[in-house]
Amino acid sequence: MAYSPLGRGVLTGSITKFSDIPEGDFRRLLPKYQEGTLQRNLRLVDAIKPVAERKGITPGQLALAWIRTLSDRPGMPTIIPIPGGTTSDKVVQNTKDVPLLSDEEMEEIDAILKEHEIVGSRY
Repeated sequence: MAYSPLGRGVLTGSITKFSDIPEGDFRRLLPKYQEGTLQRNLRLVDAIKPVAERKGITPGQLALAWIRTLSDRPGMPTIIPIPGGTTSDKVVQNTKDVPLLSDEEMEEIDAILKEHEIVGSRY
């Protein structure tokens, strides 16, 4: 199970700075969402946006497509993402028409992931 595959909203573009996280929200306590650290991690989101745009999907859908494609590879376990959604539209967006990615797209994403190390611990 891939819990919070959309980075608790970061990969959807709904969080672009620390102040986007509401007061009292659990994410304000997490190390990788702190001021400065969050900005470094958002570089990854900025880097994958062009890949998503070329594919005609959102960055969040690209993250889910990456998981789906990775799960389909020989020798990989079945990975079931558990994306959240604060509205019914988001739930539909996160579950409908999530494509498989080509080998070239996966290679491009792998290269982006190597360039952009995620900083800050999960909890």
